[in-house]
Amino acid sequence: MIHASAYKDPHHVMLFFEENDNTAHALQCLSARENYYQNLKNSGKVVMSGNFWNQDKNFIIVYVSNDVELEQIIENDPALQQNVLELVRAMPF
Repeated sequence: MIHASAYKDPHHVMLFFEENDNTAHALQCLSARENYYQNLKNSGKVVMSGNFWNQDKNFIIVYVSNDVELEQIIENDPALQQNVLELVRAMPF
């Protein structure tokens, strides 16, 4: 498997997340996260997002110019910052 850091040119990355927390605090973080990714979608960075049926897992496909931008997107995810979600895989393509 090629790691996302091997990509220096624009590319897509599919990010897979699992839920760590489902408390009221988590709902607040997930709401902030929704706004965060909506802003990225409005700027053309989020291509698609969704949930896996009957699972506490979801995915987001982002379009990034390089690995640094990908790291910034991941680091600024409110639900990851608060440990509500866990990034389980980043698959570049």
